[in-house]
Amino acid sequence: MELSRRQFFRICAGGMAGTTVASLGFLSSFSVHAETRQYKLLKAKETRNNCTYCSVGCGMLMYSLGDTAKNVKESIYHIEGDPDHPVSRGSLCPKGAGVLDYIHSETRLQYPEYRAPGSDKWQRISWDDAINRIARLMKDDRDANFIEKNAQGVTVNRWSTTGMLCSSAASNETGILDGKFARGLGMVAIDCQARLCHGPTVAALAPTFGRGAMTNNWVDIKNANVVLIMGGNAAEAHPVGFKWVVEAQTKNDATVVVVDPRFNRSAAVADLYAPIRAGSDTAFLLGVIRYLLENNQVQHDYVRHYTNASLIIRDDYQFDDGLFSGYDDKKRQYDKSSWLYQLDEQGNALRDETLSHPRCVWNLLKAHVDRYTPEMVNRLCGTSVADFNRICEILASTSVPDRTATILYALGWTHHSAGAQIIRAAAMLQLLLGNIGMAGGGVNALRGHSNIQGY
Repeated sequence: MELSRRQFFRICAGGMAGTTVASLGFLSSFSVHAETRQYKLLKAKETRNNCTYCSVGCGMLMYSLGDTAKNVKESIYHIEGDPDHPVSRGSLCPKGAGVLDYIHSETRLQYPEYRAPGSDKWQRISWDDAINRIARLMKDDRDANFIEKNAQGVTVNRWSTTGMLCSSAASNETGILDGKFARGLGMVAIDCQARLCHGPTVAALAPTFGRGAMTNNWVDIKNANVVLIMGGNAAEAHPVGFKWVVEAQTKNDATVVVVDPRFNRSAAVADLYAPIRAGSDTAFLLGVIRYLLENNQVQHDYVRHYTNASLIIRDDYQFDDGLFSGYDDKKRQYDKSSWLYQLDEQGNALRDETLSHPRCVWNLLKAHVDRYTPEMVNRLCGTSVADFNRICEILASTSVPDRTATILYALGWTHHSAGAQIIRAAAMLQLLLGNIGMAGGGVNALRGHSNIQGY
């Protein structure tokens, strides 16, 4: 279709006139239906909560409709991040932002269901029926298998044929009730996700620091000068918490180092990435400790006054061919009596402040890590000598009082059979650098549930 210039102006003028008439309300069909769109949260009830999908525990604002009158059920229809939350500051990752879909999912189980023996179908039952059936089965099993006294005649009140699997996304109060409930009935088998993903952390950090959880908090990561990420992928698994690593980079000029078998998303934004053979983390960390001791890159005042480096160990303690003294090959366990400190007449541990005694912890540690040379680390871990030495230099730069490093790890350490040893080595590394009790320091476990470390 071809238009002359005069025809084009006529069409434009006609369209403009029609639009003007409509906007002035002369067209009834237009004016009757015109209204201002209401703000969708205008009549909503706001409820604060925490996301449970990882240890960041992001703040959530949940909005629901329903005036709580009789026979009225509230329904959540909008969720967003809580801008007042100190860690997430209004952010939510895809898991948290998608909670609304989980809540209203057609496959979400909202009522108890029962499947009869031999049946392939589930049938819905009432809560009263479910609770009564669970209680009856538990009581029958407890009555039949309860052990009041053991073979030695000692009262044990033990019920070992029924176990309880608890949640790690529950509150501390729920955890206390779970424990009281199970122990009160005499249950022996009690388990939760924390046993698998957090147990090695407790076994390593509790003997080291007196508390088996991350030493610092998410927000404190922004104060670090060096961030070492091993055994985890914080950028992908904890994206909202990782913003504090990014803030340390941008505002504190922090150096981020990732040591991982995979070049992951954390490595993609790191200043230095070094590959490592899976399962060789302990050798890598002990090699770093050897570097610090050999090059005198240690915060001596902290080590001397706040660690056991100066305490003297008994003469019969030994480490030979991969085994410590006191190992019983038949029982496959240790007699740890030789691992104790030498005591004075008052029962206090003997101490050498000069760190020159050959049996003090400092010199025994030196002898223990002496085998982990850069070449040995390269052979065991696969990490190049150049990368390893560079990482050692970066970490050693925080041995001064005004610089700190933080270590972030997750299930890549705790799921190893020797996870406690890996985490213990990381704790020893941070103690030598004086990065404990400091802003931007610590050994920080990044867990998969919002309360797994409190549970």
